[in-house]
Amino acid sequence: MPSMRRSPRTTDTQDLTARLLSAGCHFAARRVLNLSEGGMLVAGGELDVGEMARFELIGPELRSVGVAQVAHRSPATTGLRFVQVDALAGRELRHMVDGRVRNDRLHATQFTSPEAYLR
Repeated sequence: MPSMRRSPRTTDTQDLTARLLSAGCHFAARRVLNLSEGGMLVAGGELDVGEMARFELIGPELRSVGVAQVAHRSPATTGLRFVQVDALAGRELRHMVDGRVRNDRLHATQFTSPEAYLR
């Protein structure tokens, strides 16, 4: 099976929202459920697979705009693949995701490592 590069993703996204605009339809701000440097999963399933949408990703550490394509959807969620992200925001996004992934891993090892119970 060929190896596919997958960007690390974080679910530490409670403070992030995304606004989507597709074919003139503006959707209310959506909760971001997970985020990677390559895309995001948002609450709500109004867009169709393959559809392109402009997005605005808003959080305390960044504000990013770009274009994304719907990679998958369900009635409750939409998976978006980033097609275009402005360069500065792309670096900020990568930095933020990397930091949150490191924190996710740190918290996970605190509860799975036998040494953690001995402290």
